[in-house]
Amino acid sequence: MKNAALLLLPLAVASCGYLGIPDGDVSGNILGTQPAGTIRLALRGVTLSGVQTPALDQGNLGTFNPEKRVYAISFPVTPEDGGYELFAYVDTNKNNRFDSGEKQTDTRNFVYSKNGAGDKSGKDVVNVKPGWTILNGGATGQNGTPFTNVNLNW
Repeated sequence: MKNAALLLLPLAVASCGYLGIPDGDVSGNILGTQPAGTIRLALRGVTLSGVQTPALDQGNLGTFNPEKRVYAISFPVTPEDGGYELFAYVDTNKNNRFDSGEKQTDTRNFVYSKNGAGDKSGKDVVNVKPGWTILNGGATGQNGTPFTNVNLNW
């Protein structure tokens, strides 16, 4: 029986993304004075001009460690090329989606490119390596998951 449980462990771990438990593609802390209310995370696609595309994924922060305000999310399984922003917000109307006017943290930005872009050197957002890249201001940062210590601030 013990051996059977050990054999099933890798399957259980591999299925975490399918069961709603984040893979930990991005993790960090939410810092600063937290406002009252239900805190949620939003990952949404953005165009280069900053116009929002439909929300891709939103997870309930309370699932993790609300006292320490730790979070972890998974990126979409089949992302589209483009820019994405991650932030926490107070879900004041309890609709499980970010709406304009709801208090939010600063955002952290990511770029996804299936095949890379430009010369694929990773030197800037026009020349990104394949996969996920975090942006630091307007400059490219680490390429490839997991992204750890990605803190959000109120």
